[in-house]
Amino acid sequence: MYPYLIHYSPKARKRSQLDAKLHWNSVTPDYLTKSFAQARDDSEAYKEIPAGERPTFHEIRALGAWLYEQQGFPQEYIQGLMGHADVKMTEHYQGGHGDDAVVYMKVNADLKV
Repeated sequence: MYPYLIHYSPKARKRSQLDAKLHWNSVTPDYLTKSFAQARDDSEAYKEIPAGERPTFHEIRALGAWLYEQQGFPQEYIQGLMGHADVKMTEHYQGGHGDDAVVYMKVNADLKV
């Protein structure tokens, strides 16, 4: 990600934080993930779901890419929306949805408890 596209002005500038980034007001790689999780939890939109099972930023983003695909939008258009340089990354995000999303096999537990 271009380090200046998404940025913020921190309340305080700590040397350790400055040294970890390309620019003093660039965000860390996990900034969007953590900020989304905080906003999601603050809104209580998914409070009935255990914290570890709530949808993440990337899961919702991937679902959006898949929904655009299901509506017949061209891959090039979806790739542009996602900001991917390579269509293979867009296809990766679109995987794992629909009827073939969960692959499982029924087995017997054959244990005597």
